[in-house]
Amino acid sequence: MMPKQISSLVALLLGSCTGPHSDQNTVVVYVSADERIARQIFDAYTNKTGVVVEWVGDTESTKTTALVQRILREKNNPVADVFWSSEILGTIQLARHDALAPCTAQRFKDWPSEYRDSKYLWFGFSPRARVVAYDPEVTDVSELPLYWWQYDTAVIADPRFGTTFTHVSVMASFPTRRDELFKRMNNATYLGGNSATVQAVVDGVAKYAMTDSDDVYASQARGNSVAMYMPRHHDGVGGGTLLIPNTVAILQGCKHPINAEAFAAFLLSDEVAILLANSDSRNFPLQDSVKEMFPRLIIDDPLQVDFSVAEEYSAEAVQHTMELLAK
Repeated sequence: MMPKQISSLVALLLGSCTGPHSDQNTVVVYVSADERIARQIFDAYTNKTGVVVEWVGDTESTKTTALVQRILREKNNPVADVFWSSEILGTIQLARHDALAPCTAQRFKDWPSEYRDSKYLWFGFSPRARVVAYDPEVTDVSELPLYWWQYDTAVIADPRFGTTFTHVSVMASFPTRRDELFKRMNNATYLGGNSATVQAVVDGVAKYAMTDSDDVYASQARGNSVAMYMPRHHDGVGGGTLLIPNTVAILQGCKHPINAEAFAAFLLSDEVAILLANSDSRNFPLQDSVKEMFPRLIIDDPLQVDFSVAEEYSAEAVQHTMELLAK
């Protein structure tokens, strides 16, 4: 039901753009998803609708943070119409700074509540999993510790940015467990980005890397001996793998609001979920109808987390983590 509604919304909105008072035949997107993956989605959208996607990306290690700061600088005269982020906390920061516009069509309201803002300012889709990368030729899976805080010698990406920023913030939002994690973090080593941490495992420099599932898949595609494991955050129900969604949001005061809403609806469609699940990054679909097509991408017990609460802990979490890593 939900996918058909989203598809109908794309058609309805684009149909309304053909009259004399329509927006220009373009939509401007700031995107922090990997360029190769983003281009596939942009091309599919243009082929489907005829709307040209003008986009701006950024660098691997700081891309989400840089784009968030750019959007805030441009808040009073936005250049972009849509922000497509490869993670979530930066998008929540934009919502807190009143930089986002609500999407209140019923199709958006029907999106799962755990993956949308309560005021419909942002929507999460096609997440990646936080995993531990290891070399199966060096380490047997039976040797892998069960819990995240036991990987105190792992390499991690710079915790000030991206999904590592999100992960340490999420961990900090569980007060009863964060001390166990943080007291061990001074044994970890941080590198520039998630792909660099996986390469450290491949090169034999590190035994473990805290990273994202898509970076492990990418390394495997290059023929490297690397595998992933999904440690637990706690023993209870909802204590498993952290899924960090892509997010989409429309910028307040954007120049092409109709096209922006249509593009946002497209990102939430089954079509995009299938494209991303089939891509090299193998994003995990949220829609039940798509999950059935990709049984190997089903996470049975994902971590239950309130990302808005995690965002509130983010500054404290990053400061504390950087202090520990400096010791």
